[in-house]
This record gives sequence, structure tokens and C-alpha cells, in this order.
Amino acid sequence: MNYFIHRDGQQYGPYTLADLQRYVASGDILLTDLARSEGMDESLPVSQIIGTIPVPQAPTQAGPVSFAPQYPDPPNLHWGLVLLLGVISCGLFTVGWEIVQAVWMRQVAPQSKALYYFIGYAADKVLVVILTAMASYQHIRNPLVTILSLIGYVVLITGRFSMKNSLEQHYNAAEPMGLLLSGIMTFFFGGIYFQYHFNDIVKRKNYDRMMFPAS
Repeated sequence: MNYFIHRDGQQYGPYTLADLQRYVASGDILLTDLARSEGMDESLPVSQIIGTIPVPQAPTQAGPVSFAPQYPDPPNLHWGLVLLLGVISCGLFTVGWEIVQAVWMRQVAPQSKALYYFIGYAADKVLVVILTAMASYQHIRNPLVTILSLIGYVVLITGRFSMKNSLEQHYNAAEPMGLLLSGIMTFFFGGIYFQYHFNDIVKRKNYDRMMFPAS
């Protein structure tokens, strides 16, 4: 039996019961998410479904899920290193890395708009630094710095959620891997959170390539 997950007005799936348990364990699906199968009259929390139905034996598959060769792997720098370099560089590396991620996103999903937001945020940040330095040199306060900083923050968050939507659409359609991303983690950690999932995606794809090499 297959299940569909409903979150924020969108539907994801289908997933088998084993898929649900695996994604709950990894944190991609929450126990509070609503799930529904074709035989159910109403959606139920995932916790009720996986807590009351035994996991069936997984059927033997004739072959692996194939990934289209035209899709390049996502950037695979370890998320911990991204975090460390971001801290060392006072956030500058993180900004640059989110642009790198968005450039890759445009390669696999040309309709993605995340890159424009991240470039806009980077340009805003540079302008804020310049205006701050000028105000400090002149020993004055420039209210434009505060306004631009706020605008930049809004642009950054918008870019992160645009990236989240593009990733979920791609990895639930073009390369169906059942990717569900947390809005809270996206808001606070952005590129570092995405990179954690990129590392997992590359690991899973490498495993498939190793177990089922192309003929």
C-alpha cells in the first residue's frame, strides 16, 4: 500500500510503509505530518500509521531506481566543513556557498529563481559594508544601512525557501528520492541544512552506481 504525505498544502509521494519509517528515522518526514492512502477516508498523522501497521517484507526489485545522467550531482562538500568555514569567515563563505548551490540548482532545474535572490543578497551585503565603512569614517550614523540590512535579510530568507521548493520539486519528480525539507531548518540554517541533504543524496546515488553499474 502506498501513502501520500500532505504538508503546507502540497502532496508528496507515493511512499511505501517502509519508506515512511525510514524517512521518519532520518527526520525528513515528521510524525505530525498527515498521510493518506487510497483506501483511507481521511488523512492521519504519520505516527498513527507507522505505529499500528507492521512493516511488510520489501519485494525484490528487478533493478535500481535510475537517475537521469543529465542531472549532475549536487555540491558534495561536507556540511560540517561548510559550517566551520562559515564561522571562520564570519558568514562570507556561507553566502558564497549558497550561491554555488543555487548555480547547481539552475543546472538541474532551470526554472529555479533562488540564484537571483542569493546574488541580490550578496550585492546588498557588499553595499551595507561599504556604507558602514563610510559612516564610520565620517563618524555619522547612516539609517540606510539598517534599511538595507533588513531588505537583505528578507531577500536571503526568500531565496532559501525558493531553493527549498525547487529541491523538493526536483527530488520528488525528476529524481524521485522522497525529499522533504523542514521549513524551520531552512529558515535558520539555509545552505548548511541543504548541504546536509546533498551529502546524503550523493551517498545514495553513489551506492546505486556501485551496486548497479551502467552497462
